[in-house]
Amino acid sequence: MKRNSQLLPARVPGMTNKGLARVKVETHPRDGLELWGALPGEQIQIQLGHRRNLWLQQIDSVHPQRRESRCLHAGPCGGCAWQHWSDEAQLQAKSERVYRALAGVAPELTPEPPRASPQPFHYRTKVEFSFLGSQLGYHRRGCFDRAVDVDFCWIAPPAHFGAVTRTRAWMRDHGLSGWNPRSAQGDLRYLLVRQANPGSDWLTVLVTRPGLDPELLQDWSARLEPLGPRGLVWVEQESPAGAIVPLHEHLLFGANEVRQPLGHLHFSLGWRSFFQTNPPAYQQLLDTLRLWLQPLAPASLLDLYCGIGSIGLYVTDAPTRLVGVENVPEAVADAARCAVGREAEFHACPAEAWGDWNHPVAIVDPPRSGCHPELVRRLAQHGPRDVFYISCNPDRLVAEMAVLGEHYRVERAAAFDFFPQTAHLELLCWLRRKGA
Repeated sequence: MKRNSQLLPARVPGMTNKGLARVKVETHPRDGLELWGALPGEQIQIQLGHRRNLWLQQIDSVHPQRRESRCLHAGPCGGCAWQHWSDEAQLQAKSERVYRALAGVAPELTPEPPRASPQPFHYRTKVEFSFLGSQLGYHRRGCFDRAVDVDFCWIAPPAHFGAVTRTRAWMRDHGLSGWNPRSAQGDLRYLLVRQANPGSDWLTVLVTRPGLDPELLQDWSARLEPLGPRGLVWVEQESPAGAIVPLHEHLLFGANEVRQPLGHLHFSLGWRSFFQTNPPAYQQLLDTLRLWLQPLAPASLLDLYCGIGSIGLYVTDAPTRLVGVENVPEAVADAARCAVGREAEFHACPAEAWGDWNHPVAIVDPPRSGCHPELVRRLAQHGPRDVFYISCNPDRLVAEMAVLGEHYRVERAAAFDFFPQTAHLELLCWLRRKGA
């Protein structure tokens, strides 16, 4: 059996002095004791190792929904960790956990059946690989300074394979070094691949230290151009931050955006543009939201954390007036371009600072950190009759219901699997003001 590690959060009952234990996994893997690689009901043998890492040594009784992981890197890789579940079992486990948490704030609610992703593999439209030392890939599980040299990724866009392979060869041919986060030194930082889904448009971004020889970048571009990208971009970064912080940006080849279809709409996405990472599942959620919204026929709709406007533009038609609020000016400019010919306006403003609540319906789609506490307070006090809350972190939504629940009840809810092969889920909730 492959050895997999997971940080041990507490001493395991039955652990011997030698650090060996036989455990039956009774609960959902994200509840209580978390064992990467173990499924509920399985009898397993685990070993306590160096730095209190927990190693799965052997599975004595196998869950009926267990399957072999497709990925050769499963285990060490810090990316998706649920490939050993069947798709059906993943969806059931994730939705049960989310619905159980939701029942704590909406006990009278009967959630709708969860929706599976139409595309369980190669669904991500954007992935970021890290150069660490001599490696190019994803971070090793539990490590900030080590990577897994990924040869093929089952959830990344198909265009990544050739880009990664040729970039790794280019790196080694020229003796370039990857980033060392301990010394904050290195030639190469990140390789980002964005591909439209569905579609063949894709672009690649290479992030390096400032001042790399431009001839090296021309060689990199020449190696990738035959693969057919829409664009190749070079970004120079001076900041040691563990994220892409551009100092200078150069277009080496083609265009600097891809054309992403979404139903009857089309969006132009740069490498920094935010767009839901699983467009087929995203459209499934938007179709549901549009269906819930239509009977309300609002004269106007407020779209908070609107990004490039994809949600509001998709779910509304004339004569509904759309008002979008987004903190990133570049996204607001993109939204305005996408809305040409529509009665829509977009404002560069933090959602928590927005003051016009004269709308019958609002859509809220915050980041994983959830809504700003001030926005939660303003929604509770001044929010419209109906709020459609889209959450990529349902735990935050449940926590915010401690305040929102004093004024709103959960009318309808449905979970959508935006992130197959992982423990994450997207939740759509319709909140209606009490007494309305």
